[in-house]
Amino acid sequence: MKYTVILMILFVAGCAGTLSSTRENPALKQYLLRSGEQARFSVMNPVAVTGIGAVTVASYIDGLGLVLETAEGEVREARDHQWAEPLRESLRTFLALEISTQAGQVIPSKRYGEVNWQRRIDVRVDELHGTAEGEARLVAYWHTFDVESRTVVSHNGFEETVALSRDGYGALVKAETFLLERLAVAIAASLNAGPAVE
Repeated sequence: MKYTVILMILFVAGCAGTLSSTRENPALKQYLLRSGEQARFSVMNPVAVTGIGAVTVASYIDGLGLVLETAEGEVREARDHQWAEPLRESLRTFLALEISTQAGQVIPSKRYGEVNWQRRIDVRVDELHGTAEGEARLVAYWHTFDVESRTVVSHNGFEETVALSRDGYGALVKAETFLLERLAVAIAASLNAGPAVE
C-alpha cells in the first residue's frame, strides 16, 4: 500500500510538471510571406524583359525566427515565432509578384531562367526587424543591370519604419509585409523612371 501511495504521488507530480512546462513553452507559430497578387501575374512568363536576379538578406535575419531589437545595437531572434520558410526564398517570389503589379509588366524571378531578359534587378535586404519602440524597420538596396551590356543602370535604396498596429508578432509580420510592399512600389517606380545611376 505504501508503494502505491508513493507511485501515485510521483505520477501526480509528473503530470503537474508537464502542465507547467506546457504553460511556460508556448506553441510554435509560423508565418508565411505571401503576396496578395498571386492570381494577377504568372512569374513564369518567358517573354518578360526585366527579372529578379539575386536576393540576399543580412545574416542576422537569415534564420527562421522573427527578429526584435531589444536595445540600441542589440537584437534577439524569436524561438516560438518564425517564418515558415527562409526569407531569401520567399522574398524572391513575393517581390516578383508585387513589382509585376506595380510596374504593369511581368517580373519573373531568376529561378525560372533569364529568358529574353534585358534588365535584371538584384536586391539586398540589410535590416528587417521589430524595434524597441514598437515599430517595424526595413532597409534595402537594389541594383538594376543591363543584361546585354553587363552594366549597372541604377543604384537605389529604401529605408522606412512603420508603427505596429498592436503588440505581438502577428502585428510585426503585417507591418513587415507592408514595408516590403512599399519596397516593391519603389522598385517598380525606379524601373518606370528609366536609367539613372547615382
